[in-house]
Amino acid sequence: MSARIAIASGGTGGHFFPTLAIARELERRAVSVDLLVAGRHAHDQLELAARSGLRATETRAFRLPSGLWSALCFPWRFSAAVRAARERLHELAPDLLLGMGSFAAVPACLAARQEGIPLVLHEGNAWMGRANRFLSRWAVEAGLSLPLVEGCRVSCPTVHTGMPLREALVAAAQNGAYPQAYAAAAGLTRERRTLLVFGGSQGARFLNDVMCQAGRELGDGSRRLQVIHLTGTDENAPIAAAYRAAGIPASVRRADPDIQNAYLAADLVICRAGASSICELALFGRPAILIPLPSAAENHQTANAQVIAARQGAVHLPQAEATPTRLAALLTAWLAAGSRFAAMGEAIRGFAVPNAAAQMADLCLRRVRVRPAGR
Repeated sequence: MSARIAIASGGTGGHFFPTLAIARELERRAVSVDLLVAGRHAHDQLELAARSGLRATETRAFRLPSGLWSALCFPWRFSAAVRAARERLHELAPDLLLGMGSFAAVPACLAARQEGIPLVLHEGNAWMGRANRFLSRWAVEAGLSLPLVEGCRVSCPTVHTGMPLREALVAAAQNGAYPQAYAAAAGLTRERRTLLVFGGSQGARFLNDVMCQAGRELGDGSRRLQVIHLTGTDENAPIAAAYRAAGIPASVRRADPDIQNAYLAADLVICRAGASSICELALFGRPAILIPLPSAAENHQTANAQVIAARQGAVHLPQAEATPTRLAALLTAWLAAGSRFAAMGEAIRGFAVPNAAAQMADLCLRRVRVRPAGR
């Protein structure tokens, strides 16, 4: 017996990197996997899939109406996207379709319903997104990365599977060794406490600005602190200068492809509250100050932060309250006595699922309609 599974993805890396992890896990189990990607990042995601040795094709995307003309055209564009996805699914004839969230996956998921193909969903956030809430009425089950907040209504059974993360992250977290070479290259020492700051693709600018100001308010605390700051920008000279003026050694750069080393070196993290970031923090057991991005769809990052903070796994600091003075006070408290934050690190580990890709593979295979070999 052999199984064939299609995965509909697209949207941001928060949707696509878990897709790759699940696809690799399914292929390790001799499952035939096809990726259907859509949306503005489809070209880059096709290249990533190809480098991973995975079959992938681009399907037609649609955009929600933003004006009168787009509203008038929307039914035609939406129908065309579903029809194109249905044609592709008819060619592939999968036993099951896994939808990874975002509107990019909606046409394929609706096409699966029309083709009579079982639909499984994966949701990263504590507030299930509109696309997945809409699709849940036809899904047989949904895997969740985080517990859903009260009031989030879903129309299908759910199970906590965790967030599938990159294998390099999982391996580094399981090893747990301090990254000596990385630390030396970044100018870090073991005598100072290490703060990791990053803001993601959309929320970095506010964190960059507030951290430049907070450093000046630390006073004596600056002598005990060093920073890894991933800014999301190439305009880093003013940020690096602000740390120097505050007397804080800092490694300032746009991003880090080996962020697992940054997690291993860090004692505390300040970041947004995206689902992938939270699940990475949980994997490494790192305490955090979570500052949700206010413009996140349906305020889902606030829901994520609330779930973690309710179990004492992080400090939830709304952006409106994240003043330089407030951040400096939190950092001073951490530097003075870190026991509260150490307890947070242990608490957030309760959300970690290192084998999340395997959990999602198990879910799909439980729900798959298996075909005879050779079909």
